[in-house]
Amino acid sequence: MGEVDRRGFMRLVRRKETVAEEEAEPVVTDPQVLELAELTSRVLADVASEDEQPLAEARLLTRAYDLAYMRVTDQHIVYSIVTGSTIIVRTSDVREFDTEPPVEVSGYGSTVIALLRAHHPSDPEAVTRSYTFRFPADSPLIPAIRSACDLPEPQEPEESEEAPATEES
Repeated sequence: MGEVDRRGFMRLVRRKETVAEEEAEPVVTDPQVLELAELTSRVLADVASEDEQPLAEARLLTRAYDLAYMRVTDQHIVYSIVTGSTIIVRTSDVREFDTEPPVEVSGYGSTVIALLRAHHPSDPEAVTRSYTFRFPADSPLIPAIRSACDLPEPQEPEESEEAPATEES
């Protein structure tokens, strides 16, 4: 449909303008996801500083396939699970973030199982708490967590090109 510009002329919407609108982020309409997103926003607002930069946010699943929503900033990782649990972890407390290769799961698509290990200030220094998630394979959360926590990308195991040589007499 067209629009009327300031001169009173009808201006038709060009095809490339409609394509740009379609490429915008999809709108979340699931009430549970909206509630979880709002909850993570409120929790993060309680602890966030003014200079904290948001890196990514998206829905995901726990290892047990419970619906969850996660926000990652440069200083915090906050997630809420539909079962009623909300966790906040400082990125400086994260010790490890291990991911497995993507696996096709019936009804859920391609998922990456990841294990986040973090130290909690109330625990002894040697103790870490672990949190396991199922990320969609194309989730922006995985690189955001690695970036925020300053963790390297996992290295693929090196394959030996040559078979071990045997000594001949």
